[in-house]
Amino acid sequence: MKKLLVYIIPVLFIVVVSCSKTPKERVLTMKDVFPTQTNTDSTFVFSFDTIYGFKDVPEKCKYYEEIVSKNQFIRLRNIDLSINLSLVISCHLPTFCPKEKNTLWLEGDFKEAKTFFEDNQVLTVEILEEYLQKQLLNWGKDSRYSDNPKKNLIIVRYRNFEKKSKERISKALDTISVSYFNFISSFQKENIDSLKNIYPLQILLEPDFRQFDKDGNIIHHKPPPPTPIEIVE
Repeated sequence: MKKLLVYIIPVLFIVVVSCSKTPKERVLTMKDVFPTQTNTDSTFVFSFDTIYGFKDVPEKCKYYEEIVSKNQFIRLRNIDLSINLSLVISCHLPTFCPKEKNTLWLEGDFKEAKTFFEDNQVLTVEILEEYLQKQLLNWGKDSRYSDNPKKNLIIVRYRNFEKKSKERISKALDTISVSYFNFISSFQKENIDSLKNIYPLQILLEPDFRQFDKDGNIIHHKPPPPTPIEIVE
């Protein structure tokens, strides 16, 4: 009996100690939600820093159209953010018009990025998180919001890519990425790819087709056609 106890007691001790330990919860990171991408036949990745201005080069139309046909990612603050560049680098005018309830317009190139969602508000993580909750989780319950999360589109407008403008656009994209990260984190699930598929983050970087005077007021006459941006490889 004593020999049996000698073996049983250590085993019971190990069981008790192991049961008392609670497994550490895995902390979700930005890299989990926005993993590093690589350039392939179907993926185009470029750094935000490589955009340096406008370039109207008709002979590059074929090159631009090849990029548009790929999945596009913009590298910003060490994360790769899925983005749509169709209206930026395409050699043709836009061919679609998204419904207002499916779209959030962000004025990224102003002194402070603003949103036209409900009220003209200065863009913050809190405001955008609230928007994502209402839009992506609506599923047709409220006619004011998107009836399908895959139709939701965030359009970031810009007027130019000079130094100050780039800083403001970069800040707007940062706010979007943090807000979306918080949205995904709220589910407390590890299947990130599945969540991103159900609730995709779809961003369109679009030239502002309007014209402005030196004080930033809109000039109400027909603007010239937009020119594509130049990306340094």
